[in-house]
Amino acid sequence: MDGFPDDQARITRQIQRDIVQAQTTAGTSRPLLEASAGWIFTDRTTPPTPPAGKTHIYSQGGRLWAASTAGAVPLLLPPQGPPVADVPEVDAPILGSSATVVGSDYNTIRGDLIDLSSRVQELIESLRLGDVIGT
Repeated sequence: MDGFPDDQARITRQIQRDIVQAQTTAGTSRPLLEASAGWIFTDRTTPPTPPAGKTHIYSQGGRLWAASTAGAVPLLLPPQGPPVADVPEVDAPILGSSATVVGSDYNTIRGDLIDLSSRVQELIESLRLGDVIGT
């Protein structure tokens, strides 16, 4: 019994048309990545959530992301912000419960707290510039 009861010539012409259409479509589609000299990802919007157990890796804003049912997360650490200097050691007096604070001690402690506050602000700004924390 013939597995192809239809006209063989018609089937062949249809296959040829399908091949030409597939070649035309493939030639006009832009690839999402290139791999000849490392991978170059094309930026795109966040893709739809893939099915459970699958992860979609994509590029957005020049950074690699992974999307799954757990959400979208960056794959690489964000860029670092500028370095923040270490807090210098201080010579503040150790005060007991019965000690009194004299003027020079007060000014030393006040200066150290102002310096510490400034360093904390520098650290927060560095983290913001490095895209580690939001505003």
